[in-house]
Amino acid sequence: MIRRKGGVTWGGGQIIAAILLVIFALFFAAAIASIFGSLYPEQEDAVATWIAVHLMALSIATVVWFLGLHRSRYPLAVLRLSRIRMPRKRTVLLMVATLATSLFATSLYAGIVDWLQIEILSPPDLDSDIIFDGAAMLLTFQALAMVTPLTEEIFFRGFIFRGLLPRLGPWRAIAASALIFSAFHLSFGVLIPIFITGVLFAWLYWRTGSLWASVGAHAGQNALAVGVHALGG
Repeated sequence: MIRRKGGVTWGGGQIIAAILLVIFALFFAAAIASIFGSLYPEQEDAVATWIAVHLMALSIATVVWFLGLHRSRYPLAVLRLSRIRMPRKRTVLLMVATLATSLFATSLYAGIVDWLQIEILSPPDLDSDIIFDGAAMLLTFQALAMVTPLTEEIFFRGFIFRGLLPRLGPWRAIAASALIFSAFHLSFGVLIPIFITGVLFAWLYWRTGSLWASVGAHAGQNALAVGVHALGG
């Protein structure tokens, strides 16, 4: 478990600054991606999404490095993102259980909201236009099921949760980081399910002591979402 205070070289001020910088980067990346996407009208949304994902990855890596990791002697170890090793059976089981729980909670929430007919809280469907056609679909998987899970876990769990943990303790840090994770998705329809997912991923990270575990669960969830829509489209 991640319980030791040692290793974290950033605090609340750096976390707030990082959130503000990443919000700015989010809108900047969307604007730049929209411009380049318009050059390819047949796949405009897919191109724009792919570019935005990679610009955000670069932005997050830069922000996390300069506001936190550059003062660390072993930055990847601080994030609990050391070299990839064969995971222990227990870690794999926890990762699969977390993914299954997140999917179940999301489906249950969608069913309840649909039954209550609260349209504003209905989770939006994944836009099939952001998925490339044909073999280029692999680029969508690369962006949404590989790059996005890695960079979001680095920021929300590795940087924000990890930075809050020594000051708030595990459960308050889990809740706070999940709330921030949810707010970044900018949609009423996903605030609750994304918060639940954020709680689960932060708990998995804390419980296993490895960011790779939450990256794996996150990647699995995104891959399933993209795969279902790609096949359905």
